This record gives sequence, structure tokens and C-alpha cells, in this order.
Amino acid sequence: MKLSQYKEKKNHKKLAFVIVAIIFLIGGIIVDKTFANFKVQKSFKVMEGNFIYEGSGDVIFAFYNGDKTLTQMPKKGNKDNLMFAKGDCNNGATIEWNNEKWAPSVINLTQSKTKCDLYFSSVTNDYNALADLIDKKEGQLIYDGTDDNNLRFIGATPDNYVSFNNNEYIWRGHYSSSDDRYKEYNSYEECTSASSFNYNCEQAPAWRIIGVMNNIEDENGNMGSHLKLIRSTIGNYSWDSARIVNNKNGVNEWSDADIMWNLNVPYYYKAAMNTGCYEGYEYDKKCPKWENIGLSEEARGMISKIKWNTGTIPSSFDPSNNRLITPSYMYEMERSENTGKKCSSSSNACNDNVERTTSWTGYVGLMYPSDYGYATSGGGEEQRQTCLATWMNYWRYEPYKTNCANNNWFLDNYYIYGISTITPCPVSNDGTNIFVVGGYGRGGAVSDTSAAMQSNLMDVRPTLYLNSNVKIEPDSSSNYGSKENPYRLTM
Repeated sequence: MKLSQYKEKKNHKKLAFVIVAIIFLIGGIIVDKTFANFKVQKSFKVMEGNFIYEGSGDVIFAFYNGDKTLTQMPKKGNKDNLMFAKGDCNNGATIEWNNEKWAPSVINLTQSKTKCDLYFSSVTNDYNALADLIDKKEGQLIYDGTDDNNLRFIGATPDNYVSFNNNEYIWRGHYSSSDDRYKEYNSYEECTSASSFNYNCEQAPAWRIIGVMNNIEDENGNMGSHLKLIRSTIGNYSWDSARIVNNKNGVNEWSDADIMWNLNVPYYYKAAMNTGCYEGYEYDKKCPKWENIGLSEEARGMISKIKWNTGTIPSSFDPSNNRLITPSYMYEMERSENTGKKCSSSSNACNDNVERTTSWTGYVGLMYPSDYGYATSGGGEEQRQTCLATWMNYWRYEPYKTNCANNNWFLDNYYIYGISTITPCPVSNDGTNIFVVGGYGRGGAVSDTSAAMQSNLMDVRPTLYLNSNVKIEPDSSSNYGSKENPYRLTM
């Protein structure tokens, strides 16, 4: 009996142990699931990117789409177009997001079981009215196939006009020896009947949509999608004044450029300020009447302060040895840490002391070389792919001039003067050159010139990003987006 009793008690102890173990296991699973979806060690791969850490300890991530918990981190280029919005950690740690690597960086990681919540959001819904036009605007609106998969207008004459910042005056500012170039016109007819330079008259709308740009970082570090607009030229000016450095060829640092100041102070604020415009060397040039053509208060309320990428190709670039400057290569390099300053020890053309940067946060910039490259339709899908695989400097030659350059709305008949871009170019032993599109002898090529641009001054075309809450009003008209029926914006 004693033996039997002992066995019975032993069996009860086993059963109790199993029950307690199961309870602890279930409880542990529940706690773990409520704490986060994934536990990530330092060497663990987070989907397509690496977990980047600074400090010691481990971290547990939870992923969310708004209030909805996700079972895994969204992949880059996911079909729902979810993009990183923000991140929060406990234990004093903070999150920084690396969009290129599509990975979180945890800063000040000092403890075990630090929890970080990563929030993603869908941004495409803001632009459904535009995305829904892809079929209707066949051959005009296309996703560019980059990692960011931006939606862009392509071709020679796409319907990408938008009603934005309508001004009372129409102004033409092409270079001329006559002060008549600064005349104000009260109608398009009056402007186009002028005896000279009438091809540079501007008829409202002056603005066009480059596209919907994804993974754009605003001044607060939030990532999102933004409509990107570009205006017709406000005239031909030096990117930067000559000063007394770099053999009077200017300085190719955007955050320090004279035209940056013009676009973000008198132009942005519509201020009556008519000094600070240049045309090479040390010559002052009369500025346009910013109070007439500048941004209205309503327009300013629609614009986001954005982190612009101002990286460029490496200073070691050699077309005979390195990759050629295709649109995709340029897009990648614009987001790089390469600066535009390249100096040789014996060069007097590189003696400025201006710090070079690869990003700038502000309201109004200029187009990128890649914006131009991705805007070609090529005259057909096969030709477009050939254009995208061809060095953009070759677009001045046939058959690329006909297929790639002539089927690109950015040129807009501006073969003579060309267009300035925001991107520096380190191809000479100096710190002066910038990338430009078109111009004398350049045809439809992407090439370079000095920031002071002593001759053949480039068009200055203000470029900006709208707030994420600015939407395009729906319209079923077949000509919606044309010059006669431009897109309408709403907030």
C-alpha cells in the first residue's frame, strides 16, 4: 500500500509539473506576441536590410500599418506601397531609418529587450486621382522602376499641366540687351505679339507635374510621397556668382549658391527685392520682379520643406573605365555621399573654403539630371529602354537625339539655352561645375558647365514638392491635365 501510495503521489506531481509548464509556455507566448512580432539580434537580417545598431544589447521590433499590427516588416517596393513613417523605442533608444538600405538604425542601444515600434503607412491613396489616369494617359504616365518606384510623366507632350500659384502678370525674361525683357504683359496675346524673344512668353499654367516621388524625407524626418512640380523658366541666370575664388567660376555647393537664396527668399516670399541676380563673372543682372512672379501665400501653404539630395558622381569618374551616366546611375549618385569638389594640388580654380554637403533642406530647388532622363518616352517602349541604358551625354547624337531627347517634355523647345540642375559635377580639377541639360552645342545631352556660367546662361526653373495632403481633384475629361484644362489641386 505504501508503495502504491508513493507511485500515485509521484504521478500527481508529474501531472502538476506538466500543467504548470504548459501555463508558463502559453503565458510566455502571449507575452512575447504582445511585446513584439520579431526578436532581432545584432547579426539578424531584417527582411531586405540589415539591422543597424549603435551600442550593446538586443532589440525586439513590432511593425504597424497605422493601428494595425503587421506580421513582418514590409519589403522595399511592396505592392501596398507601405513606407516608413516613424519609429519609437523604450529604454532611451531612438530609431533612424535608412531608406536606401531599407533598414532601421537603433541609436543608444544599451539594454536587453529594448522594444522598438516601426510604423509604416500607405501614401498612394493621396494620389489615386493621378494613378487612376495611367490607362487613360497611356504612354504618358509610367512607374520608373527605381527602388522608389516613382510615378512620372514621360514623352514630348504629356498632359501634366497643373493650376498652381496663378499670378496676375505674365513675364518673359530671356536674355536681351534691351530692358524690354523685363516688361510685364497683361495677356498671353500681348506677350506673344512682342517683336522679339516671344517664344519665352509664359501662359498660365506655368507649372507642370514631374510626378509622384516616393520615399521623400521632410524636415521632420518623416518619409512619404509628394507631388513634384516644376515651373517654366523665370529667366537665365548664373547658378552662383563669380566672387573672387575658383578663378571666378563660382562655387558648386547648392546650400551656398546665389540662385538657391533667390529661390528661397525673394521668390518664395514674393518679396520686392531686385538685387542678387548674376550673369557670370562679377556682373550684376537685374532680377525679375519677384513681387509679381513669386509664390503666393496660398501656394506656400501647399509646399513641403524637403530634404533634397545633392550628391553626385564620384570625383574619380572616368567614362572610359567607370559606368556611364545613365538615368539610373545618376539617380543613384544623386543620393550618394559624393560631393562636387575635386581639387588638384596645383589648381587655383579650387581655392574656396566652402564646406560641401550632400543634402539640403528647403522649399524650392531645381530639377535633377535623372528627372530629365526618366522623362523620355523614347518613342516606344523598346526605344525607351535603349535610352535608359545609354549615357545621357550621347543624347546629342542620332539616333538618341531623335528618340531620347526629342521625346522628352523637359526640353520644351529650349535647345538654345538649356536648363540648370541642382546637382554639382566634379569632372574638372575645381569646385565650380554643375550638371545642365541641353544648351549651345549640347542638343539634348546632359553635360556640365561652371556655376557662374559666363556665357550661354541656363534656364532657371523653380522646382518643389507639395505637402502629402495636397491631392488632385478627380475629373473625367479626356483632356484633363492639358494646358487648356490643367489639373486642379485641393487640400
